[in-house]
This record gives sequence, structure tokens and C-alpha cells, in this order.
Amino acid sequence: MKKIGRSDIIGQRGMAHIDGVVHSMGYVFYPTGGVEAGIDGYIELRDEQTEVVGNLLLQVQGKSTERQRLQAETDDSFEFPCSENDISYWLHGTAPVLLIVVLPERGTAYWKSIKEWFRDPERLKARKVVFDKNNDEFDRNAKQAIAAIALATSPGAVAPSARIQEDLLVNLLGVSFGKTLYWAPTDHATDKSFGAALREIDPDAGGEWIVRSKSVLSFHDLDRWPWNKLCQAEAMEEFGSDEWADSDDEDRQRDFVALLNRAMGRFVQPTLWHDRDSGAYYFRKPRDRDKLRYAYKSLKSFVPRDVVKRYGKRRDDPTRPAYFRHSAFLHRFTRLGSEWYAEITPTYHFTRDGYKPDELFGGERLKRIKELENNAAVMGQFVMWRHFLTTHGTATLYADQYPFLGFLALDPLCLEVGVPDDLWKSQEGDPGSPLFDWAQAEAAS
Repeated sequence: MKKIGRSDIIGQRGMAHIDGVVHSMGYVFYPTGGVEAGIDGYIELRDEQTEVVGNLLLQVQGKSTERQRLQAETDDSFEFPCSENDISYWLHGTAPVLLIVVLPERGTAYWKSIKEWFRDPERLKARKVVFDKNNDEFDRNAKQAIAAIALATSPGAVAPSARIQEDLLVNLLGVSFGKTLYWAPTDHATDKSFGAALREIDPDAGGEWIVRSKSVLSFHDLDRWPWNKLCQAEAMEEFGSDEWADSDDEDRQRDFVALLNRAMGRFVQPTLWHDRDSGAYYFRKPRDRDKLRYAYKSLKSFVPRDVVKRYGKRRDDPTRPAYFRHSAFLHRFTRLGSEWYAEITPTYHFTRDGYKPDELFGGERLKRIKELENNAAVMGQFVMWRHFLTTHGTATLYADQYPFLGFLALDPLCLEVGVPDDLWKSQEGDPGSPLFDWAQAEAAS
């Protein structure tokens, strides 16, 4: 009497599961069939939209089991032992090999790239593969990771596009500004000279002006005090701001950007200070505290962030901090088409005591933290600065809205092609660094 063994049935169920998952990815699975020494089939990458295939192949070794408990199994992982002959055969070939363990009774499967896993000599010596149940599940979500393995063995190859729709958050803010500019002759030839004379008359006079060729260009009405004390007000002219903002003349554009930068300095007061060397604006330390928290609207809800914080201890006086870290940003005004935008780049400013720049180690500290922080951290900071700039300077019970500069949040850009987050998140830096406020970044994302 002829028989087909239970192990054959289990194996066929495993192949059916692999075949179904591969086709759900839009790829093609070719079972080896017939005589084979350790490869059950091939996966060929295919673009779901264009249906194009490019001979990008991965070999598959399936292992199907109905065991109730796998070797060294926990809630998060299990081990799968491999024979020395199998490992030798898989590693000897030219194509990437995927080991896929199928659990038909559970309706799931897990995968590993054999050549990547056994590149570690210790793993090769142990002759076992450890599967992570959270990250190694073989389902449609593994599609792009599998494509990346195929591409790694074919330099220059192009994978089918990840045709997923996602929103792109850009670090730009819309800019609004005063509608009128005033121009008038002056006896002063430089900003320095004009500024010194202005402070003698009114120390609190705004800084939204520039001096060019013994003339003043300003958002302020130069016919009013204290400006009329330093300008020939009778010769003053009034212009629409668009004569500078929309001009293609490079000199006028430079003057307009200089005026916007002057307005920025006034706009962020009194919350932020400016570091002239780096050009960064940063949160100032409170006089009576060593820490400052700022609550802002993240992508989901309001969250607090430490924007000024002390770190370490001084060797000569352990009661004093080694340094302070301040959240900061760099900015650049730019015109795209007919609109003006502010490009915001999050960064940090380091001080020795909350006020004096950390000139000896500040640069190294900044370099170090930039190496550690990842995309979520940078995005979280940008969202914080976006909240600050779009809400600061607005009208309150005690103050009018700042009239010469304002910022507007932009809608995300919708893209039809993107990179799945799981592909690049595993490449991010160590979020456990003491320099990195990971919890805050996570809350903001």
C-alpha cells in the first residue's frame, strides 16, 4: 500500500504558506520541485504596479514544524538548529538564502537571511538561528527588507518602488511680514553708528532697520520718534514691502533678508537669546532655576521638553554643573516661487553656567549629540520650534501681536512613493544615550 507521510504533508503546508505570503507581497515564488539539496524555491522580485521583473532572486529554504514548543522558545524568540552541511551549502552559493520557519498550526512564519546571520563567527560556531518573534515575522510587511537583501548582492540594481503613500514633514514655515517699508536719508553710514545713536535716544527702540549708503530702510515709520531724530524725515518715502520681497534684484533681496533677520531677533524676545558666533537662537536659562521645560503641541498632543538642562559636575566644584545644554535652532529665509519661507534647522547651544558659551567643549558636545540623535529626535525638535514660532508673538491680554514678522505651519507633502519606516529605524543610533531625550522624541513623533 502506498503512503504519503505526515512529514510530507507538514512540509507542503509550509510551502503553501510561503507561497501565499510571497504572492501577497506582489513577488513570485518558484518551488524547486524534484531533486534538491537544500533549497526549496526561489523568490523573484516584481513591481506590483508595472508588473516588471528584473531577475532579482533569493533562494528559500523552508522548515515547517507542528511542534507545540520550539527550542528555547520564549514569548519573544526561539532557536532553530541547523546542520553543519546545511550551513555549508547555504553559505557556499552566490545567491542570498532565506531560512523560513513555518508554524502551520499557528498560521505564522519567521525568516532570517542566512548569509547575514552566519557572518558572525560566534553564531556560525553555535550552528543555530535565533528568531525574534517581533521583528522576523514573514508576512507582507517583510517585503522591503527582503528586497534590500536581494539588492545587497547586486550592486547598482534597483528594487521595485515602495509604492506606499506617506506624508512628508518639511522643515519650512511660511513667512508673513509687515506690508510697508520706510526709507529715509541719515547722517550715519553704518549699522553700528546708527544703532549706537539710536540707543542713546531710546534703549528699547526696535532693531528692525538696516543702514545702506547713508539711508535707513525699516519696518518702522521713520517719521515718528525716535527715528525722526536720526533720519531726514521730510525726505522719507513709503513703499509696499513687495517692492523688496518680490524683486529679482539681488541687492534688494539681500537687504530684505537682512531686514527679516533683524525682525527675527526682535520677534523671539524675551524667550530666546542669540549666539552671534553660530547664529543660533536658544532658550535662555531662568535666573532662579537650572532647568526649563517647554510644553508644545506635538503631532499628537501637548508634551513637555527640557529645553535648558544642567549636566555633569565640575571637577573643581562638584556642586556646580559641568555644562548646560540649551535647545536651539538655526534659520534661513528663502523665497520659493513667489512665497517666502523660513528653513528651520534644530540644533543645540552649550554654556558653562547657563550664560557663558562653552568655548572649550561646546563644539565637541554638539558633534557628539548630532551623532547620537536620530530622525525622531530631529523631527520632535522641529515640531517644537514650529509650535514656538507659530504661537510666539501673537496677541494676548497684555501685548499686541508682533507686527513685522509671523510664521505659518505648512501642510505635510503627500508622496505616493516612500520608504517603510521599519527599514531605516533599525539603523538609527542608540536612543539610550544620556545626551538624548528619547522619551520626549517618542512622545513628539
